[in-house]
Amino acid sequence: MSEAGRFFWNELMTPDVEGAKVFYGRLFGWEAHTAEMPGGGGDYTEFKRGGMPVGGAMAPPEPGIPPHWMPYVRVEDADAVAAAAAEAGGKVCQAAFDVPQVGRIAVLQDPAGAVFAVIAPAPELLAGG
Repeated sequence: MSEAGRFFWNELMTPDVEGAKVFYGRLFGWEAHTAEMPGGGGDYTEFKRGGMPVGGAMAPPEPGIPPHWMPYVRVEDADAVAAAAAEAGGKVCQAAFDVPQVGRIAVLQDPAGAVFAVIAPAPELLAGG
């Protein structure tokens, strides 16, 4: 997996995950594998191409969130990066939180308005399990 400071993952938030599976499958040949998220947080779809993960998709956690792609940048410490983003003129949209077996994530916005996430991956994610 990528080193700190590089893009790590891309995730689609959409209320129509089934439609996304069909669209991206036809467009890019992505295979969709859906399973329940750890901790019972609903379904999560992982897209793969040639057996390699290329991204994921899930329904938004709250109503009213428009469909969008969220890029994740790998970091060593999501809390520290969120604080640094705020000091640098950005905005913390969602303070760092833990996702079991995935890692610690924060959602940030740069001074120009672009939204992205940072992730300090859990050791089991990096180990592939």
